[in-house]
Amino acid sequence: MQHAMPDQPHSALRERLKRLPGAPRAAHWLRCLLRPEYREIARLRRQAADQLLQPYTLTGEDRYPAVFDALAQHLAPIAEPCILSFGCSSGAEVRALRRRMPAARITGLDLNRVMIARARAADPDPRSTYVCAGAPEPGAQFDAVLAMAVFRHGDLEATRPDSCAAVLPFSRFVDGLAMLDLHLAVGGWLALYNQQFRMADTPLAARYAADPLLMGEDEALVLLYGPDDRRIDGARERLVLFRKLADA
Repeated sequence: MQHAMPDQPHSALRERLKRLPGAPRAAHWLRCLLRPEYREIARLRRQAADQLLQPYTLTGEDRYPAVFDALAQHLAPIAEPCILSFGCSSGAEVRALRRRMPAARITGLDLNRVMIARARAADPDPRSTYVCAGAPEPGAQFDAVLAMAVFRHGDLEATRPDSCAAVLPFSRFVDGLAMLDLHLAVGGWLALYNQQFRMADTPLAARYAADPLLMGEDEALVLLYGPDDRRIDGARERLVLFRKLADA
C-alpha cells in the first residue's frame, strides 16, 4: 500500500507564517474568536490565575483504564462510594468511572465553565454532579479523589525550563494536595498521575501508603520538578495510587 506524502509546501508555509512578527498573538486572538473553549481559557488566565493549574482541556475517554480498574476493585466493598474527579474537564473521567461503578456518587469539579457545561450535557446520570469551582464545598468527604493531568502545565511540557517557578511552582502542588487531603476520608484513595511533581517530595507523603500498581515503563513521568522548583534530571515516577492512612 502506498502512503500519501506529507503536504510539504503547506507545512513549510505554516512554519514561515509562525515566524512572522505578531503571528502567535494573532493566532491566539483567532482561536479565542472562533472557539469558546479558548475564550474560557483566556478568561481563566486573567480572572482566576491564583486557582488555575493546568489551563488546557485535553482529555479522552477511558484515558487511564488500569487506574480506574484498580480503583473500582479497592472501592468494591462500599455500596455507593463517593468520588471526586478534580479537574474533570468535559467529564470523560467521570463517565469512565461510572461504567465501572454504576452506583457511585461522583462529583466532577472544574473551573472551566465551557467544559462543565459539556460534561453536564453528556452525562444525565443523577448520581453525577458537575460543579464549576476550584475546590469542593466545605465539609465534603470522598472515598476517592482523582487528580489526573491536573498538577501540570502545557507550557512546562513545551519548553522544559530548568525551573518551574514562573509557570507552576512546587508550592502550588503542595497546597493543592493539602486541600484535596481535607476532603479525602481516612482509608480513601488518591489517584495522582500525569503531573510534574512527586507525591514522595511532599509533607503529605508521610500519611499515605503507595499502592503496588505502577504505570508502564513507557508511561513513566520524566519531566519532574522538586521542592526547590528545579527540574530533576533523570527522575522517573510510575506510582499512581495512594491510600490515606491518617488525618493530619
